[in-house]
Amino acid sequence: MARILVIDDVPAFTALLRMTLETQGHQVAEANDGLSGLSMLERESFDLAIVDMMMPGLDGVELIRRLRARDSAHTPAIIAMSGGTDDFPAAFSLNLSAMHGADRVLYKPFDTSELTDAVDELLAARAA
Repeated sequence: MARILVIDDVPAFTALLRMTLETQGHQVAEANDGLSGLSMLERESFDLAIVDMMMPGLDGVELIRRLRARDSAHTPAIIAMSGGTDDFPAAFSLNLSAMHGADRVLYKPFDTSELTDAVDELLAARAA
């Protein structure tokens, strides 16, 4: 069982992620904005963070940049983009990952199986 922090400002989306991840046996905590999420990541230990790109206070890219700047353990992160793949080509997502420290980029809306596959892969890599 992993401890996962979901950081997103849309309660219905956060509830869906919580239900999906808890069904997979994970413990889920939530933050509804970037500043709260960063504060939780600094105070508590999580195995994985799922971060929305567009949030009030502190966006997902800046949150991950700050986390990576201080986190030597390299907590895996997933950025859940607000736009679809038509708005953000694959090359952009690869550059975003390389530049800002995201381990995986997903585009909303995404299938829950895509999320669970990414979570399983990142957690397995962390355990190795």
